[in-house]
Amino acid sequence: MIIKKLKERVKSLSGNIKEDKIKKDLKEIKTINIELDHRVSKLIAKNEHLKQTCKQLYDSIKLARIRSKEQCDDLINQVNLKSVENSDLNDSIQDKVLVITALKDNLRKLKRKAVVDDAFTSHLIDPEMLKVDVTPLAPKLLNNRKTYSDYVRHTQEQATILREVVEQGKSLNPLNSFLDHAC
Repeated sequence: MIIKKLKERVKSLSGNIKEDKIKKDLKEIKTINIELDHRVSKLIAKNEHLKQTCKQLYDSIKLARIRSKEQCDDLINQVNLKSVENSDLNDSIQDKVLVITALKDNLRKLKRKAVVDDAFTSHLIDPEMLKVDVTPLAPKLLNNRKTYSDYVRHTQEQATILREVVEQGKSLNPLNSFLDHAC
């Protein structure tokens, strides 16, 4: 009997131990569940914060993209306007070059005509004025200083006379380009 009682007691104690163990396991599971719930709520809050941040970044990127596209479009329009302006200026320059070329051709024709007309209506220059009276010095007089200085002075006077004749011819025939190279 005692053994029976002891067996029953052991059975009841082992049943109590099992129940205590189960209760203890339940408490541990509940605390673990509470901790997990707390962690999950933290993760959900963090996830929401990340979603908000991503949405804000997306919106700011979208606005920046729209602004940059508008700026690019404005720059493209400005480049196109400048291109059209440059094209117009090039056309204007080309027209002016053609006008200048035509005017130069007309001027050349007029100069040729004036030269030809001047050839018929040229003013007569006294042949006596064109006569240059410079004779070379005799070899025996080359060492004579006075004779040499007189010779140089006389030559300079004759050159001055020729220059005056050419200047007179230039004033009478301004379009005659041959006189430009005379003196």
